Amino acid sequence: MADNPLISRELTQNPSPSPEVGQEFILRVSEQTERIMAWFLKVLPSNYVAQIKGPFYSLQFQAAAEQIANFQVLGQEVYKDSDYDYTRPEYLWEILGTLVFPDAVKRRDVPTVDGDTEYRTFLQNMVLLLLKGATPEAVEEGAGLLTDATVTVVEKFLGSRDVGSAWDLDDQFTFEVNVEQDGGTAFPDDPFTLQENVRIILRALKPAHTLYDYRHVFREAFGEIEAELSWSMGAYYYDDMRKFCQGAKAIVGAAGETMSTRTLFRDSTRSFNSVVMGAVLTITSGSNAGQHQVREVWTFPGGDDSTARAYTTAPTGLTGFASVTSGVLVDTSQNWGLAAKGEVLTFTVGSNAGSYLLADILGPTGGPVGVVAGPGTQVTVEPSVLRVQRRMNVAATGQGYSVDVDRLGVREPQTILDEDVAAQFLP
Repeated sequence: MADNPLISRELTQNPSPSPEVGQEFILRVSEQTERIMAWFLKVLPSNYVAQIKGPFYSLQFQAAAEQIANFQVLGQEVYKDSDYDYTRPEYLWEILGTLVFPDAVKRRDVPTVDGDTEYRTFLQNMVLLLLKGATPEAVEEGAGLLTDATVTVVEKFLGSRDVGSAWDLDDQFTFEVNVEQDGGTAFPDDPFTLQENVRIILRALKPAHTLYDYRHVFREAFGEIEAELSWSMGAYYYDDMRKFCQGAKAIVGAAGETMSTRTLFRDSTRSFNSVVMGAVLTITSGSNAGQHQVREVWTFPGGDDSTARAYTTAPTGLTGFASVTSGVLVDTSQNWGLAAKGEVLTFTVGSNAGSYLLADILGPTGGPVGVVAGPGTQVTVEPSVLRVQRRMNVAATGQGYSVDVDRLGVREPQTILDEDVAAQFLP
C-alpha cells in the first residue's frame, strides 16, 4: 500500500492550517506528483516512448498529476477533521458545533468562547453532557463550563416539600441557577457574556418543559467586630425648631486661617460640628477669596499624640501639659472645670500645634465647659478645621468667610418688616 500512488503521505501539522500553506505541504504535493507521473509512464502504450518531461503529452500529464496530488493531500487533511481532537479551528463549528447546537441559526445563538483550545474543549464536554441526558447534574456542570465561579442548581420542587416553604406546586417546573464568584464577594469576569453563554448552554441541556432563574449570589462577610456603646446628645435639629423656626443658613466668621498644608482651613473661635461633607465654604477676603467644597471636618489635624505638650488657655490662663488620646485632651494634673465658656487652648509645639475651642468635660462630674465645675481631667474640643477639595494659598488668621451648615428649615435668609415679635416670647 505504501507504493500506491492513490494514497498520499499525511502532513505532520495537526491540525493543519486552512488554506494549506508551508514547506511541508508543498513537499508532500511534489512527492505525490512524482509518484503519479511514474505510474503514468509505466502504463503508457509503446508509441509513447519518451521517459523525460519534455514532450507535450508529458507536460499535460504533469499538470494533471499536480492537480490530483493537491486534491489527495487535501483529502487526507479533511479526513482527519473527523477526529474532534484534531479538527481544524475553521471547521470546528461546522463539524461539531452544529451537532451540539442544531438550532443555532443566528450569531446570538452561538456561545462566546475565547481561544481555539478552550472552544474545542467546551464543545467536547457538551457532547458528553448531552449523552448524560437532561439531568440536574448535567445542567449544573454545563452552566459551569465557561467560568471558574461556583455554579449551583436549586430544584424548587424539592424545596416545596418542606413545611413553611415559600415554594409550592406552581414552582414544580422551575429551578434556580446561582453563580458565586470568590465565595459570593465579587462578580464573575464579564458577567453579561457569562449570563448569555449560560442561556445558550441551558437551551441545549435543560428539559424542554422547565424554566429557570439566573442570578449572581453575594454573601455578607464579616471579620471580628468590635463595638463600643456610645450616646450622642447633639440634637441640634430640635434646638433649631425650638429656638429659631426659620432655620440657620451658615456659620460666619472673620478669623479664618489657611494652614501650611494648603487644604486645611481653621477658625479656633468657631465650632464646625454641624458642617457636613459637600458644604460650601465661601472665603470673602484675601488671596483665597471664592468658593471651596468641604471634604472633611477635623478636630486635631495631627491626630492622636501620646506625648504631653505644653499648653496655655485664654481667657482663664490655665497652663500644663496635655496629650491627645482618641481625640480627647488629657491632663491628669488639671481640673478643666476651672475653664470658662469659650475657653481656647493653644499648643505651641507638636503635630497639633494651634488653638482649639474647648467643648465638654468627660467623666461622672462632666458637662459643658464653663457650665459644670468638674472635677475632670479629660476634655473634648470643638471641630474647628475644614479640609477642602482644592489647594489654597497659605494665609494667616484674618480671612472672612461663611460655611453652610446642616440645619432644618430654609437656607436663605428672610427679611420681615413691621412685625410684632412680642408674641414669640412667653410672659
